[in-house]
Amino acid sequence: MPLDESLTLDKFLNACANIYVALIEFFKSLPEFGQISINGRLSLVKSNLNQIFRIHGAYLMKHITPDLCKDSPVYLRVFPQEIYAGIRNDSFKLTPFLCNPILLKLFMIVLMLSTHLSTSFEQNCQDTLDEYSIRAILNVQNFYLKLLWRFILSHSSSYRRSVQLITSFIGHTLTSQVLQANINEYICTVLPSRVQELKPIIKSVWISNK
Repeated sequence: MPLDESLTLDKFLNACANIYVALIEFFKSLPEFGQISINGRLSLVKSNLNQIFRIHGAYLMKHITPDLCKDSPVYLRVFPQEIYAGIRNDSFKLTPFLCNPILLKLFMIVLMLSTHLSTSFEQNCQDTLDEYSIRAILNVQNFYLKLLWRFILSHSSSYRRSVQLITSFIGHTLTSQVLQANINEYICTVLPSRVQELKPIIKSVWISNK
């Protein structure tokens, strides 16, 4: 299927709008997520949803188009070469988490509930989000982090392998912040001139209200 030569960044993101909505609906289905204040949930979505979307995209690429040795003409069309290279390399590093859908879901939940692991949380933090609300978020994250650890422990060949995998999770979350910051900077530079073309969900997660 030939690449649409008229494809632009805003068209690409608008085409992904349903995936963003589906991810939000997944998190809304978690009872513990509903216990977090509205401002807390807004802060988490603004800070972490784009990175989770990228992880979900890596999962789709692995299972739908598993030949990651080939370049993606779509991504090359909408992103600069250096950002595309970062996205591609990051997808390779995510491989241990993409083999099991339950592991992937737990990984994404813990990441969605991240405050101090997210470099953009302070920027997107709602003004009325107090220390009590942040502590409530961390309590929910701690619950799912324990589930993640128990799942890894029960599905690993050894305790050492379990430690390696959970360490890989933390390390990847930290190092991928650099890539996400580069993506954010590029998209937030390009999109404002085409803001009227964006679907509401894309506008809400990519265009700052502050």
